[in-house]
Amino acid sequence: MNSIELIKELLHRLRKYSWIVAIVALAFGGFFYYMAKQSVVQFTSKATVFPLNGTAESSPGSTITSLLGLGDATKSFTGDASINIVELAQSRRTREAVAMVRIPSMQNKTVSELIIDENNRHTGFMQNVKIDEARDSLAKINIASNLLRTSFVAKINKNGILELYLTNSNPNLVREVSYIYIDKLSEFYIDLKKKKAQIDYEFAVKKADSLLTILNELDKRAVALDESTFFTNDGLKRYNLPKINLAQDKSTVQAQYYYAVNNRESAAYRLQKETPIIEPLDKPEPPFDIVQKSKMIYVIIGLILGSFIGILIISWKIINRYLGDELNKAIEKASKPKEHLLVPQSEPLK
Repeated sequence: MNSIELIKELLHRLRKYSWIVAIVALAFGGFFYYMAKQSVVQFTSKATVFPLNGTAESSPGSTITSLLGLGDATKSFTGDASINIVELAQSRRTREAVAMVRIPSMQNKTVSELIIDENNRHTGFMQNVKIDEARDSLAKINIASNLLRTSFVAKINKNGILELYLTNSNPNLVREVSYIYIDKLSEFYIDLKKKKAQIDYEFAVKKADSLLTILNELDKRAVALDESTFFTNDGLKRYNLPKINLAQDKSTVQAQYYYAVNNRESAAYRLQKETPIIEPLDKPEPPFDIVQKSKMIYVIIGLILGSFIGILIISWKIINRYLGDELNKAIEKASKPKEHLLVPQSEPLK
């Protein structure tokens, strides 16, 4: 069988058994439609959060520059690189704090209970894996924390604004948990900023108090030294040098004290000011982005795959015979003995 005969037989067999191809294609199309229908519909909320601080990062000039794309946006959210807002948003501390909150509008259940119940509402083929009921609240919080880790995303866009994305199959739960995330994130971020400012203020106060104590001790030594040398000759170095050294020490400590007082006042001002106001620009309200497997695309893929498999099924007998014939021909050709060519001998020279 040559290639032309193979094509003719394949076309003849396809015309004869085309109904088998149609049945297999429809079966795969229906199966893929069932797969798309079984998939869980996911709702994704988007919230943008911006700090209303009077820093250089949020000044009008820098904001306009960022919006126009003329400058590099900061990655630290408010200019303080010691606190990464994205790491804080995705941390386990934030996830567990969110999981422990109760939602009054949803039967006053905790977020952990609601997320686990919603996961178990969609279990089966092409859906979620069923989660066994946890024994205590701590185990529920740990499970919910792992679920939130896969469904929550935080990132800084090119304009330096924090974007929060939350995905779940319940739109009401998406809305409520998104607001809880914003509240907890704002609370933790403000606490961290204030804690750092409080530490700086306490250090400045202790430094100023210690220098003031040293100044008081130097004053007492000066008074005692003056009283002990009242009737002595001030021109003598043994009486004059201690007074000069004491005055120099006091001048040095006094300069440090004035500097420490300025630092203390500056730290107190930062402590009063360091309360960042975090305001959501885009609130996590409907309509949400819906992520769902397209039934039409799945049906088309199923029909194409089913048609290919159906054609392969009805053509396999002919293809197998053709391959067998080609293999036999190759074996026969290889088994034939090679013919030796006769080379004419040249006559001997006389």
